[in-house]
Amino acid sequence: MLTKIKATLTLMRWFHEVVVMIPFVALYLCTYYFAKSQMQTSFWGIILLCFTVQLLIAAGCVMNDIRDKEIDAVNKPNTRIIGRIYTVRQSYLLFIILMFLALLVSSVLTIFYFRDWWWMCLTIIGLSFLYNLRLKRTPLFGNLLMAGMTAWIPFVIKAYLSTDLIVLKSEPLNLLFDLFAIISFAIIVPRELSLDISDLKGDLSDDCYTLPAKIGEQSSKWVVTSFLILFIIGGGFISYFYPYQLITFGVGSGLMLFYVFWLFRCKERIDYIRAGRFLWVIMIGMLLLATYFTFP
Repeated sequence: MLTKIKATLTLMRWFHEVVVMIPFVALYLCTYYFAKSQMQTSFWGIILLCFTVQLLIAAGCVMNDIRDKEIDAVNKPNTRIIGRIYTVRQSYLLFIILMFLALLVSSVLTIFYFRDWWWMCLTIIGLSFLYNLRLKRTPLFGNLLMAGMTAWIPFVIKAYLSTDLIVLKSEPLNLLFDLFAIISFAIIVPRELSLDISDLKGDLSDDCYTLPAKIGEQSSKWVVTSFLILFIIGGGFISYFYPYQLITFGVGSGLMLFYVFWLFRCKERIDYIRAGRFLWVIMIGMLLLATYFTFP
């Protein structure tokens, strides 16, 4: 039973679920602080919104592993979930349960708190299916879509809190929403590409032609480096216009340069996985720093 519970949490990417709470907590608390406790939008609405997004992410992760079952059999035969602990049928059942719960909570959220959520929810579901059924197996497009969907989360929160944000007219607060999206997008793209490099052997075995499968391992590392350098340059411009975020981008840029050095030393799959985890650390650190320096 305990093994099944652990497998379920792994299948739903429990760490992703924890990370996705950061923008909800940070952006809501910042808005609450600037509003001087006079929030017009409901606290329960943000809770339901966070829970719904987590359910959608969990369902997407389960579907992703179902689609990748042949690839995972090559890349991680001893740690894969589907085909070892969960059968394909059980995995589909878990996916259906998660989607049902997501739609149920979405209905409550739309009716009582956030009327625009219905079309946002359907868009997320549609893009998730597009990613898993088509774009995941194409060079770069799947990586950009995954990063774009992650970066969209702060804007969804911004739409929910729009009533308070319009009243507040706070430039630092509005910038924080944008920074959450920019930082998430800029780090998720290279992270996804580095994971594609680590999965290269399994991808080729299942005709999954990601960018590394097309241009090779070494060239892909230079693409990852190019994305990070562009972000460092962009961070420099943001720091110039908003000096109070200089430490955020200074620390982030230094850690990214260290990551590039680490990336070119990676040889085995586990090396890429560890490097990818370090990118998570960079992203979380930058989001927390950006939040901290937003407060006056």
